[in-house]
Amino acid sequence: MMKKLKIGIIGCGKQAEKHILSLKKIPNISLVLTDINLQAAEELAKRTDSVWVKTREEIFTDPSIKAVIICTPTSTHIELIKEAINAGKDVFCEKPLCEYQQDPSELKELIKKTDRIVMIGYIYRFVPVFEEAYRLIKEQSIDGISLLFGKILSAYFRLGGRGSHQVWKHKKATGGGAINEMLVHMVDLANWYFGPLRDIEVISCDLRCPKRIINGKEVIADAEDFVMIRCYGQNGVEIYCQADLITPVFTQYVEIQAENGSFMGSIQADMPSYIFLKESRGGYPAGKTQMGYGYRNVWDIQMLTFIQAILTRSPLDRNTIEDSIELHKIMKEIKRQVEK
Repeated sequence: MMKKLKIGIIGCGKQAEKHILSLKKIPNISLVLTDINLQAAEELAKRTDSVWVKTREEIFTDPSIKAVIICTPTSTHIELIKEAINAGKDVFCEKPLCEYQQDPSELKELIKKTDRIVMIGYIYRFVPVFEEAYRLIKEQSIDGISLLFGKILSAYFRLGGRGSHQVWKHKKATGGGAINEMLVHMVDLANWYFGPLRDIEVISCDLRCPKRIINGKEVIADAEDFVMIRCYGQNGVEIYCQADLITPVFTQYVEIQAENGSFMGSIQADMPSYIFLKESRGGYPAGKTQMGYGYRNVWDIQMLTFIQAILTRSPLDRNTIEDSIELHKIMKEIKRQVEK
């Protein structure tokens, strides 16, 4: 039987509840919640049958709490991660790692010294169809050439949603916009497959729907709601990443063309996901093979991976601090081009 594991949750907003629901499905997990908004902490604790405390210090100083999950505003992430590590806790932190003007590099050395597990929450890396694509493109390759697909010729990553759910997501001052909310996920996937990315170029960055109706009220948005970048990856593959907050219904997919065929995949169960090969290789036949994974709760998969790493003291195979530091550099360059 798995030993009892107590975990602290810092920040009790929408993302925290998703993680709590996933954690509750794992045996022998107990949770302690906190938030600067005490009412939010109390209400979420009541809804999820958890314990809550008034301050994060109570979590950091409790030796029975072995790990923390950070679901607070981005600007607080670095300091909270440092506090947690110095208190001897393993850490899961919501994306992104930090604001663009912050420097996360010191965390790498701190983690190395303390042997703590620190995972950053980029959820798309846990989608089964994207895991399989990673295996075929990155893991089963020689000198960057996929044994299944051959040389990769082009790649397109898209993520679109309608927005208009929360005011802050459309305001620059609160870190809103398509770059922070959407593009970062697709750039992370692109970097996972083909990194290190280079020659980043912002092709388009616009505010196309400045007037929004949010919770029945008209809101004037000032953060971008459409963005597209071009960059290059391993062996010179040309990559496009596009994200927006103007698509009427959530839409996400990755399309990759290669010498021996193509890959099409999506987090959406109702979108086509398949491999097409000109020649049979690697256990896949020539022609189209549907990749019928159906719906998977990727939040469950992500949390289970984190818990397993804690209990076994195994190094993470994705979503490491090094991954996020590299992604931070790319996103910082995108922001620099947009703001100049």
